[in-house]
Amino acid sequence: MAFFLNFFGNFKRSAQELKSIRCLAVTAVLIALACILKTLTIQPLPTLKIGFAFVAISAIGMLYGPTVAGLSCVATDVIGYLISNQQQGFSPLFTLVEVTGGVIYGIFLYGMNPIKPDFTSAKSFWTGIRSNVPTVLRIVGAKFTINLVCNVFMNTLFLMIMGYGIVPETFWIKVGERIIKNATMLPIEVFILLLTLFPIKAAYSAVFKNHRQSV
Repeated sequence: MAFFLNFFGNFKRSAQELKSIRCLAVTAVLIALACILKTLTIQPLPTLKIGFAFVAISAIGMLYGPTVAGLSCVATDVIGYLISNQQQGFSPLFTLVEVTGGVIYGIFLYGMNPIKPDFTSAKSFWTGIRSNVPTVLRIVGAKFTINLVCNVFMNTLFLMIMGYGIVPETFWIKVGERIIKNATMLPIEVFILLLTLFPIKAAYSAVFKNHRQSV
């Protein structure tokens, strides 16, 4: 019972963050960053494309929780579509995928204190990771859940519904292909979050600490 109260309480606390001008301002900046990052990808292999917009969305989830992150994904999906000049028509089904991903980031990462990477040596870096297993598991849990629920199942299902080259007979074949792809991406994306979430949280804390001191 306590688990469910805490779970749904996080959505309520996150919704209350929307009353803060700070939350609205920071979220707007991160939404803009996510839209920019949507246009930047690395493709080391023909079948493997690495994007970075998830960094900004995960930061919103970490700072302001599932409600704010989910709503932010509506904006990033619509704006991202408008600036991308995609030939495919806009579909709210894929907005739902984005919103689900944002909510999952908020569920796992809200209030998390990210790990400060130690780059003095490889040994120091991995020692820091091993000494912060609960934090690492939160990040892994968030990315694993998103990759499985959103990328593998929801995207494949909605592509089939929209008639984008997937038919019921090939559905599970496509699911299998996406499982392999997302399993490959998982450690890369987790590593990116381990590197980026701490400086984002540190910059956020520094800016608003200085703001409080100057008031």
